[in-house]
Amino acid sequence: MGSRMSVSASRTLHRLIYCSRQRIEPQDLDFELGAIIRASIANNRAVAISGLLLAHDGHFVQVLEGPAQAVMTTFGRIESDARHEHAKVLSAGPAAQREFGDWNMCARRVSPADDAILQILAKRGPFAPEKLSAGAALNLLKAVRGIQERTQLSSVS
Repeated sequence: MGSRMSVSASRTLHRLIYCSRQRIEPQDLDFELGAIIRASIANNRAVAISGLLLAHDGHFVQVLEGPAQAVMTTFGRIESDARHEHAKVLSAGPAAQREFGDWNMCARRVSPADDAILQILAKRGPFAPEKLSAGAALNLLKAVRGIQERTQLSSVS
């Protein structure tokens, strides 16, 4: 019975949201984001992880969703990645459903074209994701996902 419990627990949908400081020179950010995404897509598809990575104002904010063990292993890899420092878990635990199920690991940089989200962030002062509550962090990433979806749809039309 104990082995069934561990198998069941390892298959339970888990969501982890973290933030970290970028250790990437600004001029290298686009290149490094591309490298992160390419590696993430390959690694995460193999272990059923989905999520979204936001890069803004010297920070990363990311959500990972998938089997608990795979999410924790992936986060461990992120913590040891030299491109991240001061990683802080904002939220971690079971999730009823995937919020980012169609996202193999998209990266998004908030740009001036994303006026609505930039205005909200600016009202709160300097971007400090380590101070976000679990709910606020999830809402931020959902808003970024919505912007990304609208941007993709408008570029197709």
